[in-house]
Amino acid sequence: QLRPIKHVAFEGPVTGRRFYGCPVQENGVNCGVVEWVDGPWPTVLQRCLCKLWEMFHEQNFGRVQDKEKFEKELARLKSEHERELAKLRTENDKLCIEYTKLVDDVSKMFDWQDGRVDKKVYQKQVEEEELEKKKKELEEKAMLEV
Repeated sequence: QLRPIKHVAFEGPVTGRRFYGCPVQENGVNCGVVEWVDGPWPTVLQRCLCKLWEMFHEQNFGRVQDKEKFEKELARLKSEHERELAKLRTENDKLCIEYTKLVDDVSKMFDWQDGRVDKKVYQKQVEEEELEKKKKELEEKAMLEV
C-alpha cells in the first residue's frame, strides 16, 4: 500500500532507464520489486553501454593498482628517510660532543698560556684524554669483532 519511488538505473545495459522500486528498505536492501517506466534500449545501445562500463571498470582497476604501487613506494621512501634521519642525528650528536671537547681543549690551552694551570696538570689531563680515546677505540673494535 506504499507509494513506489522513482529511480534511474546507473550500471550495465540498463543505464539511464527509469523504474519504480519498492520504498521499504531494510539495511539498505529493498524487496526487489521493479517496474520499468521506459521500454528496453535497442540491442546496439545495450552492447555499447556494456562496452562503456567494461572500459570504465578496466580504467578504474588500473587506477587502483597505480594507487597501491604509489602507496608502497611512498612507504619505502618514508622508511628510507627515517633511517637516513636517524643516521644524521647520530652523526650530529657525535659532532656536538667533539665540538664540546674542542672548546674545552682550547679553554685549557688558554688557561695554561695565562699560567692559571700548572704544566704538569695539563699534560696529565691530555694523557688521560688520550687514554680514554684509545680505550673507546678498543671497545669499539671489540664490539665490531663480536
